[in-house]
Amino acid sequence: MKKNIFLRRILKLVIGTIVLYGVLSLVISTYFINNMFDDLQVQELKPRAKVIADLMIRYQQGAFNKTEFDKQLGIYNTIWNNATYIYDTNGNLIIKNYGLLLMMDNSRMEPEADKVFRGYLTSVLSGNNIVDNKNTIPVVGLPIINDGKITGAVFVATPPSEQITAFLGITRALVLSTLGVLLLIIYPVYQLTRRIVNPLKQMQNVAISMAHGNLEIKANEDHKDEIGELGYSLNYLSERLAQTISVLEVERNRLKQTIDGLSEGIIAIDPENTITHANPAIHQIFAERNGDKLADILPIQELGEDFDTVLALGYTIARNIEWEKTTLRVTMSPIADETLKIVGAVGLFQDITLAERLEQTRHDYVANVSHELRTPISALRALLETLIDDMIPDEGTKKRYYSLMMHETMRLSRLINDLLTLSRLQTDAIPAKKAKFLLNEVIENLAEQYFPLAKEKEIEFSFSQLPEDLLITSNQDFVEEILIILLDNAIKYTPSGGSISLCTALHEKSILIAVSDTGIGISTEDLPHIFERFYKCDKAHATQGSGLGLAIAYEIIQKLGEKITVESELGKGSKFAFTLSDI
Repeated sequence: MKKNIFLRRILKLVIGTIVLYGVLSLVISTYFINNMFDDLQVQELKPRAKVIADLMIRYQQGAFNKTEFDKQLGIYNTIWNNATYIYDTNGNLIIKNYGLLLMMDNSRMEPEADKVFRGYLTSVLSGNNIVDNKNTIPVVGLPIINDGKITGAVFVATPPSEQITAFLGITRALVLSTLGVLLLIIYPVYQLTRRIVNPLKQMQNVAISMAHGNLEIKANEDHKDEIGELGYSLNYLSERLAQTISVLEVERNRLKQTIDGLSEGIIAIDPENTITHANPAIHQIFAERNGDKLADILPIQELGEDFDTVLALGYTIARNIEWEKTTLRVTMSPIADETLKIVGAVGLFQDITLAERLEQTRHDYVANVSHELRTPISALRALLETLIDDMIPDEGTKKRYYSLMMHETMRLSRLINDLLTLSRLQTDAIPAKKAKFLLNEVIENLAEQYFPLAKEKEIEFSFSQLPEDLLITSNQDFVEEILIILLDNAIKYTPSGGSISLCTALHEKSILIAVSDTGIGISTEDLPHIFERFYKCDKAHATQGSGLGLAIAYEIIQKLGEKITVESELGKGSKFAFTLSDI
């Protein structure tokens, strides 16, 4: 039945409109037809009243006797079906005659008619014609004028039955015409309504199909009216909706790819703790754990409790946890809909192990810088205080103190220069300027400088050059600085009786330069950190040096685009080697 609601409403509207039109037509026509009918009857009664008045004058003049007068008056009233009242000049009713129809009901009409006639008698006798349109009995009155004198008055009335008969006839005609119009119009309206309803049903089916995801279906646009425009609008809506869904799909896939590509783990859950999304990183963090529930992936009970708290209270929770030698920063936030109702939660798991290590390195760096700066400054302060207090009596001791102060000042200057050099290498994005130079010449010059230093410490020093003195393209100052750093460390950490070697060799398409020693060596734990700033194998910082040399060498190697390696064994010595590729 619901499928025909629109059709039934249209039919009811049409039928109601026609019926209302018939009723209004009947009411309005009743008013106007009554007045019109009264006017017509009055126009008919005026000549009749004139005829009867002339008949009465002739009777008064003796043209015929009373019997003949009554006969003639009866004939007229029978033909016209009128009621005739004749009064004398004193207002006395002298003659009363009814037509055939009035004779059937004159007892009911007479008292009412007599009131009307007597009410109009004065006006008629004064010479004014009267027409009664306000009463149910149309009346025309004329004076009887005989030889210029008013000798009475004649009133002619028509029976109400004629009005009733005419009204009933008109009413039947209106009712029949209304029914006829209703019968004639109901079928075309039904067909026209079906032509409206059927396309609307088809569009309803299209809309339902669209709601179920079928955006390929099309509505009929062939109608040349508002229904066709509605079909076009529905198809346009479908196209725009398909485009919007396509864009949303692309954005969803892009967002999914972005989330899946993050190194941070992400878990999204619904209020039942069922996982709605988990990117690959979360499975890597928690050792490839899988499942649909939160507890299947998260091995730590406290994390599940935190998610429950977020879902229940709707605020964000952040904490750090330790998991298998890694530090994780976990941030859990609620997901709310447009009514601010909590419909889920999302957790972000960040591996901050390196960040924590870098922070610790930063703290260590500050501590190392402070330590390295404090040592020469403390020595200078002690020497200066001694001199200021005149606690040194002889000039020889004062000169020794001045020499020590100069040594600490130079040490402090070297430390600052090393810091500035390292900072410049790390922050300057301009590549190193390269030029051609002879490598054997550089090796030979450095060997001449370090022979005396090694001999002074009773260390055997050897070097080897390339069979052919090659021209290489690099930064000569940088290469010399690297070799000086490596040779300084070798002499510093090699005890007397040890040996140091500086070797060069062709290795594939590059030159390999290596500095080897038989010194104290480096432990396996320290090797990954040997090129860090201020890093010393001696944790107590008892040995000389700032711990910046190898860091500077490493930054220079990066600047040149080369590689540096280290091989060492604790107690047996170390070997540092770097490459020069542009031959």
